[in-house]
Amino acid sequence: MGQRPVQQPANRIIEAMKTVKKPLEPNVSPGDEVLIVTDTDHDPEVWRTIAVALVDIGAHPVVSMFEPREMDYFDPPESVGEQMQAVDVVVTCTTTAMLHSPAGHAAMADAGVPIITMDGGITIDMLTKGAATADYKEVERLTYEVATKVFEGGSEARLTSEHGCDLTLSIEDRVFVPEKPDPDAPVGWPVKAIELRPGFTAAVFPGGEFNVPPDPTTADGTLVIDTTMHTLGRLEQPIEIEIDTGEIVDISGGHQARELERLLEEYGDEDAYKMPTEFSVGTNPQARVTGVQREDKVMLGCIHVGLGTNADVGGEVQSRLHMDGVVARPTLEIDGEVKIDRGEILPLQES
Repeated sequence: MGQRPVQQPANRIIEAMKTVKKPLEPNVSPGDEVLIVTDTDHDPEVWRTIAVALVDIGAHPVVSMFEPREMDYFDPPESVGEQMQAVDVVVTCTTTAMLHSPAGHAAMADAGVPIITMDGGITIDMLTKGAATADYKEVERLTYEVATKVFEGGSEARLTSEHGCDLTLSIEDRVFVPEKPDPDAPVGWPVKAIELRPGFTAAVFPGGEFNVPPDPTTADGTLVIDTTMHTLGRLEQPIEIEIDTGEIVDISGGHQARELERLLEEYGDEDAYKMPTEFSVGTNPQARVTGVQREDKVMLGCIHVGLGTNADVGGEVQSRLHMDGVVARPTLEIDGEVKIDRGEILPLQES
């Protein structure tokens, strides 16, 4: 079921257009041909707002629409993938996440086309409040602080929560600290597209996270996803995932836990059961729970944990799937020292 189009008051559209210019203006030049990829389930007001903002900048928007993909990371139609390599900039505005799809990788790595990702089902509401309205210089600073004060130099992480989560994993040699933000620069990542890794030039909006791509074989214990998960949306009750040496061995909970099992069986492969392949802390102080993973997973102090592919973010696992699940109020210990206490990032309180 797709997003329901909602007639928006003119002032909300104007406000949303100002917001979408945050990632557009640093990355799009007058005269650029910009491809907006979207699908038939997405609220058209969002991609129309992006298109109008591009025209206002002086760029030339082209919209390519197709049926929604079954899962996050799945490719658009082949012809759209070819279009993505033939323009100056791509904006993903789809109900599923598409930045990390093979077509997205080909556009960035083979054709050198940067991608501004606003995918995952964002709404006009999300463009007028919450994570999108944050001060992104502050988000950039917080991301660097989390990297250096929570993770840098650490070896073992332990994640617990009030819902019974208790997972340990190694982060040794897996912490990649970003460059220190330049306080004099007008804007930085995530709204400015930079080459995060060779062949991966992207801006993520709304954004704000520090990501560790762990070796999943070092992980054991119980992970309890309690807030939101890719494809499943807002969780009605927590999903408990038992992990043994980085492999999912059991999933329990309500009907959404059964749906997760079905999705893995129907769309996944052997490597889809590897977890955790992503371990990220949210760094956006304006983000809130919306039921849309694009925003929920960047809430300041939350942790989202991924299964499946992590080769695109510095790891070695390559799968057909990648799904993140959010733990809203985690406690995180690094080498026995509490760094996050029920969602409060303690080193940030001290600085």
